[in-house]
Amino acid sequence: MVVKYPFGPPIYEDEITDEFRQILLSACSQSKKNPSNIGGELAGNIEDQLELPVDPRQFIEHINPYIEYYLQETLAMDGVTKTHLKKLCFNLGGGPWVNFQRKHEFNPVHIHSGELSCVIMIDVPEVIAEEKSPKSNMPCPGKLEFIHGTDGYNYQAGYKVKPKTGQIYLFPATLRHTVYPFTSDVERITMSFNVYDIQYEEELL
Repeated sequence: MVVKYPFGPPIYEDEITDEFRQILLSACSQSKKNPSNIGGELAGNIEDQLELPVDPRQFIEHINPYIEYYLQETLAMDGVTKTHLKKLCFNLGGGPWVNFQRKHEFNPVHIHSGELSCVIMIDVPEVIAEEKSPKSNMPCPGKLEFIHGTDGYNYQAGYKVKPKTGQIYLFPATLRHTVYPFTSDVERITMSFNVYDIQYEEELL
């Protein structure tokens, strides 16, 4: 578990449990059998952006620890005494959804609605990370990039990560981000959701 501050807004990186990943893979299979495409409501230039049919209570049970940790750590960085969050509650709006991304598809720079946003790498073929891009000082096939502010001397406004299966990212919903295309003839499965109406009580540790 780690919360990074590459340029201001916090980005939480972790790995989901294998049990949770298997639940998500099963839901992805169901979404393909009975697809409900919501691409018209999303930024992605991706053909298959589908609703993800998960049990809401089971799903929240699994994501709750990640959200609680993110909130506790970011509160501490803001100068608030280390706390334990009691009675944490929130809702997911219309999410979650799943992206079945294939070669040449991508997500342009965009933001989300809500207070927090999340991306989970359900299945990322390793061949994507091995792709070679044309000579460049900014190679980026298949990468996820977070963007904040403007570039300057000795600092950058972008924070690129190389996605791996099982990773989870939590970040402020207004943090700009983008997903670059890849050229391998494979399918990468990721899911996203937004977190709304976060409420909790703090208990000092």
